[in-house]
Amino acid sequence: MMPSSPALPQRNAGIDLLRGLSIVIVVCHHLSLRIPLAHTVIGHILPHPLVAMFAWGGGDAVTMFFVISGFLITRRTFTKYGDFRTIDAAGFLLHRAARILPLLCALMLVLGVLSLTGLKDFSFRPAQSWSAAVFAVLTCHFNWYEAQTGWPPPGWDVLWSLSIEEAFYLAFPILCLIGAGPRLFLLAALVILGPIDHGLLHASSEIWQEKAYLPGFGAIATGVLAAWLTQRLEQPDLRTATCLIGLGIASACVELLDTGPVFRHVGESESLFLTLGTAMMLLCFHWRETSRAASAPARGTGWIRHCGQHGYEIYLTHMFIVMPAVHLWRLTGLPTTVGIVMYPPVLMICACLGAQVARYASRPWAARLDALAPQPTRWRQKPNM
Repeated sequence: MMPSSPALPQRNAGIDLLRGLSIVIVVCHHLSLRIPLAHTVIGHILPHPLVAMFAWGGGDAVTMFFVISGFLITRRTFTKYGDFRTIDAAGFLLHRAARILPLLCALMLVLGVLSLTGLKDFSFRPAQSWSAAVFAVLTCHFNWYEAQTGWPPPGWDVLWSLSIEEAFYLAFPILCLIGAGPRLFLLAALVILGPIDHGLLHASSEIWQEKAYLPGFGAIATGVLAAWLTQRLEQPDLRTATCLIGLGIASACVELLDTGPVFRHVGESESLFLTLGTAMMLLCFHWRETSRAASAPARGTGWIRHCGQHGYEIYLTHMFIVMPAVHLWRLTGLPTTVGIVMYPPVLMICACLGAQVARYASRPWAARLDALAPQPTRWRQKPNM
């Protein structure tokens, strides 16, 4: 007899590691915009592509987040409901709301109070307002709002990605309930059209180029398809899975480490290397974790996996650490070459803050709200695309 409410998957060390790397890149990117990493002593020691990945790779890191999110949400759907077509739409949306909204609303309230202080880091442009920003966030078009009104305060700027992600998941139950053929076609179309959309919008505003819907939808769809493949493909042996991880890493690095040469030859389609490489790694991490021969997490990666476990909380709160650190650094008057000294403490404090917010706020709030959602009454073993 199948359980009516199956246990959800345990944490996957490889996926946590990938998420952790992504959030570290995001934090370093936002810090590097103000204390340029390439101008520090580390920029003269490490290879330029590696420095560039952490200095300017925030957009690529968010793309990786999108792929991971699509993968995890779909895996959770299979585990909880057994099949695309047996999804409980209300339960799915309530769970997403319970996970996202409490901390998001608390953040917007804090940012609204801080905007009243008149401090530059929290003040809106003349064309912007707190109420309009809140409305844009809650109606999944904050990215469009930014493109129309200009860059918002730093604490708000990170919310653009939530508009893309949550807009996709509002439509996810509909995607699950349509036929297998149309579903596969739509997902594949999103994967292909995402990079094309980047190219078509080249003449558009800078903000919209970075934060348009379709590229984000394409990355999430890539993760959804990768999760579907875990149900359809036979699990390879551990050696094959490990080799595929290496291939996925190499593919992702084409985008992450490229400083121009590859882009000049393939254009915006270069982002496909990142999304497909990330998806390949997720597939293999899943297979390795479900294999009895799966190896233990690599030693020395615990702090990165810790960041991955609290990625959402770190993402929403890290600018509260980055901006004060930047002002503190500027007060010292020290040359930028030694600016690298700010990076380790900022990363450490961001990780600690994210963990505490998760422990005492977002996770308890989500658990209480999630308990209100109806539990699935059926769970089928056989998935259907």
